Amino acid sequence: MRTRNSVALASRQFVEMPRTRIEGLLASFPKLMVPGQQHTTVETDTIRYLYQPIGEEMYAVLITTRQNNIVQDMDTLHLMARAVSDICDVTDQQDVVLRGFDIILAFDEIITQGYRDNVDLAKLRMITEMESQEEKIQEIIENNKQREAKQELKRQAKMFDQQRREAAKRGMGESSMGGMGSSGSILGGGRMGGSYEPLLSREPEPVRSFASASPTRSNTPSISANARGMRLGRKPKGADAMGAMQNEIDLTQSLMDNMSIVDSTAAPAASAASRATPTMPPMDMKGVHVQIEEHIVAVVNRDGGLEQMEVKGDLSLVISDPAYANVQVGVVTNNKHNAQVKTHPKVDKRRFNTDAVIALKDAASSFPLSQPIGVLKWRIVSTNEDDIPLTINCWPSLSATGTVDVNIEYELTHPKLELNGVVISIPLPPGAQPTVCDVDGVYEVDRAHSTLEWQIPTIDASNSNGSLDFSVPGTDAGLFFPVVVSFACEKPYYDIDVSGITGADNEAVDFSQNIALIPDQYAVI
Repeated sequence: MRTRNSVALASRQFVEMPRTRIEGLLASFPKLMVPGQQHTTVETDTIRYLYQPIGEEMYAVLITTRQNNIVQDMDTLHLMARAVSDICDVTDQQDVVLRGFDIILAFDEIITQGYRDNVDLAKLRMITEMESQEEKIQEIIENNKQREAKQELKRQAKMFDQQRREAAKRGMGESSMGGMGSSGSILGGGRMGGSYEPLLSREPEPVRSFASASPTRSNTPSISANARGMRLGRKPKGADAMGAMQNEIDLTQSLMDNMSIVDSTAAPAASAASRATPTMPPMDMKGVHVQIEEHIVAVVNRDGGLEQMEVKGDLSLVISDPAYANVQVGVVTNNKHNAQVKTHPKVDKRRFNTDAVIALKDAASSFPLSQPIGVLKWRIVSTNEDDIPLTINCWPSLSATGTVDVNIEYELTHPKLELNGVVISIPLPPGAQPTVCDVDGVYEVDRAHSTLEWQIPTIDASNSNGSLDFSVPGTDAGLFFPVVVSFACEKPYYDIDVSGITGADNEAVDFSQNIALIPDQYAVI
């Protein structure tokens, strides 16, 4: 690879030769070129130059002896020029220099010890990319775990902040804190009040890809509302409890500020899913808050067969008002998916099975305050393709013109769901520019990760299907997998709803609620 001004951008030699000899051959090349000449070869007494323009003021040059087979050398030069165009932007010399290492690796696959290998462009792409579908799927799972852990930390920080405000509102009395000490924090993993032990831990799973975060408070901004100067004398009432809470808040805030998620360029589909997943809007929590959260895993092969489908969900209560510490939650369910449903050991299971009411076995006990309490969980496993809420069909086909025509369709099979911010990420050949013929929604080409992001704002009963048609140069129809889907949904897959909540005196209690269906892994492989 060189310019007209004798500047070598990327070069590779396959026989032993001094550097001065190579520089002399390259310097002689522009002097031998004849303006207006039709053929692309020039010769000296012993050397033959074969060259091909591949960009503005840029040439691919192959230097051989005159005894070599010129037909085979021309074929080798054409393949090397196509490989360079496939790896980088040939209109930008800076991009060629930046991708020089990849270009040299491609040259090594084409020529070995001075002899041409039996490879074509499709095989060369496969060798240089060395992609693994299993690796991509695992990276998708890791990225989703990282995102969930970050969201969990945000929820905990919000809960601690609300706990601090309510304690300050009630005069910072230890009695109003429900007997919670420093061991009652969620991060500490202790109990609150001693009357109830949660079954489901709300602690995020440890993630190896997070940057290390220091829990010191010197780099963490203070979040206290009114900072005061030093006071001599005994500590005010409730100072120990509030100090422990403040330490937990500062630790959580420090983790959030210093945490960073690793961007994986080896899995463009996973990166696209993590970037496109919308976050749920914040909401005002009332004295009793109901949280329904489901995580779905759906893996379908490119022929339409269901490889894996699993839905895990739980219903949690967050009670911040001590007056509602012993509430009863009525639910409405329709177990048409044969879900495995379990209640917390301290919940009256018999009453739940007969009356669909979640209540404590011991009426004298109470729920702990200001922390998520998992009272109900369920799990759905299916091998039936009809249970997939959103089906994706990807049909790449080779054309006679050297391009691949790709047709992708989606269909919502569960009309009760409403998917928002849907992003369908399709891998592209490196450096390829797709030509979109028809699209329902909008699209964006992510050149950094070689993916086409098909974006649909909302998929519901009124917009239950759509399609995308595009073509791209290439000869391998398998490069367009895995197709990864991300979305946000505020309705559960499992048919469950809260019909009402009553207090100890059987009076209706006003409550807030949020529902989230989160795709941990949703892909066509």
